[in-house]
Amino acid sequence: MGLFGEARSIVDDVKGLASTGLRAVRTRLELLVIELAEEKAWIARFVMVAVAALYLVTFGLALAICALVLWSSEENRPAILACFAAAFLAIGGGGLAYIYLASRKRRPALGETIAILKGDETALRQDPRGAGDEAALRQDLQGAGDD
Repeated sequence: MGLFGEARSIVDDVKGLASTGLRAVRTRLELLVIELAEEKAWIARFVMVAVAALYLVTFGLALAICALVLWSSEENRPAILACFAAAFLAIGGGGLAYIYLASRKRRPALGETIAILKGDETALRQDPRGAGDEAALRQDLQGAGDD
């Protein structure tokens, strides 16, 4: 084959390596987009529950204060206000408990992408060919048989 055949082989190897690298980057970016969409949905849900919990706890406290103030007046008013205050406080406390538990169970942001990139890094250290390009490996094996 000579010098031109070896140069073509090197160029083909570089093209194959670049192609593999671009496919890996594209796949990782697609995964990143999916994870960012999931993060956005989680944050929106988290903020909605947090705002609702804060509102209910505040409203419950206001009603509890009204119940204490109005306690000495008519017989039924304080009991009604106290029941509503307890209900709002219970619902708000449930929202706060949900926020606490949900935030403790949550995976780190972009954890899957980072794990895959670490796996890619490990694979590249073990296989200098770059993500195990099988087509290039077959060409190398066929080229070795031709010599």
